[in-house]
Amino acid sequence: MNNSPVLFCFVAGVQAAFALWKSSLHLAAAWRFQAFFIKMRQIGRKMRNGIFRLHFEFSHDIFMIKKLFFGGFSSEDTRSFIRLTAYIRPYKWRIAAAVVAIIGVAATESYLAAFIAPLVNQGFSMPQAAPQFTDSGHWFDWLLYWKNRLNYWIWGSEYKIWAVPLFLVFLIIVRGIGRFAGSYLMAWVGLEAISRLRQDMFRKMLLLPSYVQQEESSGMIANRIVNQTSNAISGASTIFVTLVRDSLIVAGLIGVLLYLNWQLSLVVLFVFPCLTLLTRYYRKRLKNVQVSAQKSTGQMINTLNELHSGHRMVKMYGGYDNARQRFDEVNRIMLQANKKITQANTARSPISELIASIALAIVIFIALWQSRSGTTTIGEFMAFIVAMLQMVTPLKNLSNISIPLQAILLASDDVCAFLDMPDEADNGHHPMERATGGITFDHVGLRYPNSKTNALDGFTLDIRAGEKVALVGRSGSGKTTAVNLLPRFLEADAGCILLDGIDIHDIPLAQLRRQFALVSQDVFLFDDTLYNNVVYGRPGAADDEVESALKAANLWDMVQNHPQGWHMPLGSNGNQLSGGQRQRVSIARAILKDAPVLLLDEATSALDNESERLVQEALERLMHNRTSIIIAHRLTTIENADRIVVMDGGKIVEQGMHQSLLRQQGFYAALSRLPSADR
Repeated sequence: MNNSPVLFCFVAGVQAAFALWKSSLHLAAAWRFQAFFIKMRQIGRKMRNGIFRLHFEFSHDIFMIKKLFFGGFSSEDTRSFIRLTAYIRPYKWRIAAAVVAIIGVAATESYLAAFIAPLVNQGFSMPQAAPQFTDSGHWFDWLLYWKNRLNYWIWGSEYKIWAVPLFLVFLIIVRGIGRFAGSYLMAWVGLEAISRLRQDMFRKMLLLPSYVQQEESSGMIANRIVNQTSNAISGASTIFVTLVRDSLIVAGLIGVLLYLNWQLSLVVLFVFPCLTLLTRYYRKRLKNVQVSAQKSTGQMINTLNELHSGHRMVKMYGGYDNARQRFDEVNRIMLQANKKITQANTARSPISELIASIALAIVIFIALWQSRSGTTTIGEFMAFIVAMLQMVTPLKNLSNISIPLQAILLASDDVCAFLDMPDEADNGHHPMERATGGITFDHVGLRYPNSKTNALDGFTLDIRAGEKVALVGRSGSGKTTAVNLLPRFLEADAGCILLDGIDIHDIPLAQLRRQFALVSQDVFLFDDTLYNNVVYGRPGAADDEVESALKAANLWDMVQNHPQGWHMPLGSNGNQLSGGQRQRVSIARAILKDAPVLLLDEATSALDNESERLVQEALERLMHNRTSIIIAHRLTTIENADRIVVMDGGKIVEQGMHQSLLRQQGFYAALSRLPSADR
């Protein structure tokens, strides 16, 4: 009869242990698939952003997924992680305070397990006599006396009826405060470090060469700055708390187990490695199935994005049956892969339960044997069971810590790779306040990566200050490339470019770009007010200068008719404006900048007649007394240019005035007979 409470508690403990062990075996797969599906969603977004980058980015992401699932991290990944810890070091005292709080959590967690033994053995017994002080001449006699006195006051005196519950509440409060302080302090450190890291990455983004920003999609850069920084730093903070707290809890609970019953402790310490080996075995077995699931998920995302993006084509050509067949096929493959994963996962539970039941049977046998000889009390056995069950969660966390650690190393490597990208070369030593506008291209050559032909091939052109020059040619003839070389958005492979007789590489980059104003075919406006968009190039401009620029760009009527005036919000990329208004805002910005050289990508072909007239008037005012280089798409808009330069294959094939070039019946005359979309 005396052992019935033990057996009752043990049966409940067995059920709880089975439930905890069963859930722990699925945690690793859950971590991996959570990270995997997050990565696949990122791939899906990239597929929607542009198919031309799909092959490179998809291959990059599959490589990262393989790392995430199957390891393979190098020492470079570890160095990247260690490098990012520099963002945490300034907060070392907060980290130290967090460690102290975590130690308090581990101590109270361990003591709560041992709390059961005196509660059962002494808590329900009659009050005992108070301990007496015995002086043996040692200094610690007083310490031992007060320890026994406190133990008596809680467990042995007549006050234990309320002292024990209050002591339990005190322990819970201490543990709660420690958990809050440790987690909050580490989260605070992580947030501060993330903020500083994002600042550095944003500054790096501003300094990247333009060709790098063109190669990297905006989604990838934003993912690195927003998500990967958080994954690296915040994930590291979480792992730090888990590693320190759970390691100390396990160490404390092992000490409690050994103190209570070392024979039973050996059995418990034997069963956990067995379960760990079993989990590793099934992880290896699951690799092939997981690879199949990766591919099928990627195929489904690809199919869904493709059919969703092309829904008009599906409807127009009646492709419903074909779309359903394609989706059903990838859905069937994904279903089979997921069934195999489910089968492999569920097969582990019976084996793990068998190992656990054998271990628990041995524990019961030893406990019952010891109870016959009186070497184990009911309280000690119940405390042992509680301590054993409390070890499950921290051991599970520690055994699976490598999985989130892999994701952290992956994010750290991605962040450091971004920070290590080279800045724009800026070695200019020749100051330039304001150029007159004379430009010379001297045998300039450029070939884009992965291209078999030169975008520019021996391109030579002299442009006088104040001259209006139009570049025309078929699509891909090198017009935009030549213009992008001037502000050094691109770097030439051969030849040189002179501005007022000075090599543009000898001019400091910021001063060089102040000499140019750009009105592009692809207008970009910030999600801000009209005023802030116009003064972007000259933040300190006077209000009358802003008003003059708006009037010159034919925008003043719009300002006067709006209740907020020039403080009207434009929306994301100016989505509150019409196409012509967006063009005129871009022109007003260029007028206010007052740069000596204008780079104009003529973009009136998509506007209605009235908008085109207003934009054309604004452009004429803008080009007055400025060196202007115009990329022409419609030849009617450049008939009054001082010179027309005809390009083909990266070379100049004709130069002259509009009428003289038409009379030559050459390239220009042939271009005049082509639709504007081909130019």
